[in-house]
Amino acid sequence: MITDKCKLVNNNDERGNFVVATNEIKVGELLFPEESFASIPLEFHMNKDYCFLCCKQSEVEQVQQPSQQPQQTNNKSIQCKFGCNMWFCSEICSNDMTHQLECSFINKLIESSIKNECDVSTCLLALRIMIRNKIESDKYQETVGKLSNQLEKFIEINKSFIEKYDINFQQFINQLQQENSDPSLLAIFNKDEFLQIISSIYINSFSGLSNDFNRKPISNGYFYKPALLNHSCEPNIFFTIKDKNLEMRACKKIEKDEEIVDSYVDLLLPTIERQKILYNSKNFLCKCSRCSDSTEDERYLSSIYCFHCNDGVEFISPEIYFNKDTKKLQENWKCSNTSNTCEFNKKKQNKRNKDPELVLILAGINEFKEFINSEQLLFNDVNLSTADQEMPIIENILKRLLKFERDVLSRLNLNHQCWLIYHIKLSKTFEKLSLVYNNFDYLVQSIQHYKELTRHVESIFKSSTSGELVDCYYHLGRINEKYLLSLIKQRNQFNQLKLQNQNKQDLDIDKLNSDIKNLLKFINQCYTNSYNHSVLVYGNNHLKSIQLNEMILKSNLKSTTTN
Repeated sequence: MITDKCKLVNNNDERGNFVVATNEIKVGELLFPEESFASIPLEFHMNKDYCFLCCKQSEVEQVQQPSQQPQQTNNKSIQCKFGCNMWFCSEICSNDMTHQLECSFINKLIESSIKNECDVSTCLLALRIMIRNKIESDKYQETVGKLSNQLEKFIEINKSFIEKYDINFQQFINQLQQENSDPSLLAIFNKDEFLQIISSIYINSFSGLSNDFNRKPISNGYFYKPALLNHSCEPNIFFTIKDKNLEMRACKKIEKDEEIVDSYVDLLLPTIERQKILYNSKNFLCKCSRCSDSTEDERYLSSIYCFHCNDGVEFISPEIYFNKDTKKLQENWKCSNTSNTCEFNKKKQNKRNKDPELVLILAGINEFKEFINSEQLLFNDVNLSTADQEMPIIENILKRLLKFERDVLSRLNLNHQCWLIYHIKLSKTFEKLSLVYNNFDYLVQSIQHYKELTRHVESIFKSSTSGELVDCYYHLGRINEKYLLSLIKQRNQFNQLKLQNQNKQDLDIDKLNSDIKNLLKFINQCYTNSYNHSVLVYGNNHLKSIQLNEMILKSNLKSTTTN
């Protein structure tokens, strides 16, 4: 029994062990919380922002300033005094026994990990787990020590990957020996144990995301109970991590004796990309209903409108299979037309995959992804001082995007992953441009992309709830608040000129008031939708749920004051 709500079923067949519900579990119900055996911030967050031991976000305090001076904040983090220079949330974490033992090794392991192109945070987490195993061996053996590491399978699938970590650890130990480190401390480390833990981390660890609405990865945690759950791309639970604590909640209704399954991958990815991640990092291929269906249960993340049927109804989708000879995932394309009239389906499979029109479209997709993911689309360097000089570059980029939309995206199902990437990127891009150029049209385009992004994410999660939906509805409400402010500003200017008898604008003030009223209702509904999802996946007391509830109250207040 894992908790009173679920139990582990031991199974010796190919399926392996699995977890089932002991009673019916409602949507949003908490299955169990758990504190990690060990956690660590990701490499680019090993600074004042997050505690190096418990991953808690650093507290800041307001600094009193003289009147008319900019408000300043002071980070309350504490830096290690023993040599590693890492930052902690408190003296308790800074003086923790685990850190006392790992402190003198941290910078040496970081140096060798960078040199050998190994993930720094993964190596440091492995170091921490090894040390905690020596401090709390009973707890280790009763929990995370039971987890499968599948090292042999990892070596079989990704031998060069494991070899990097092998070389890295050996160089780390050699450096310690050359420096005549205390033999009793060196006895803590064992290469075989290190590699087993590295493998186990990649298979079993959980990533923590930021508490804002941008879902940035910030930490990596090593948990026991959550790691017992099997994977499915149609999960019925959703996990969240705050500091070093994880909570599992039901994102769908779970019947008694139904298996409880989690997703190990980003569900916004198409099947072939999810399967590649699972095979390379988790050593298995998913056989869920979504992965087994070429349309991903009518999500169409890889579907192309059929260029033979050419009716805007039928589409070509890839069946994903594993080639045992090449040990690679491959795609077999097939049209959804079942009437035997499609010329594409009449071809043999190898000829369908090499169809010149299909090859051309797939090449266009790859070119589009390469361009849309380039840094230039972020416009990070554009500001008010350089806006005029940058405009010709921006116009050329936007023209090229329109060409992609016409030549490539128009050939794809509206739920294709390329459309998703397009809306994610351009919602942010046009929002940035609207701010720099104070351009109303850019703001309107940003809103349209946020709307399409939300629709797209809804179509992927269907009747389920998720953190992605929380963020989508939040951003849709937020960007429309910017639009609302511009309409209110427009109305105020009109009324001011009217009072001064200088109004020469041809403006339908009644329509403008109606637009403002309807927009307020829409904003309130966005925040309400976001809040409803947040309560289910995070709980009432989570920071996001609290913030969203405040936004709902504020939008209600604005509704009464602007009418």
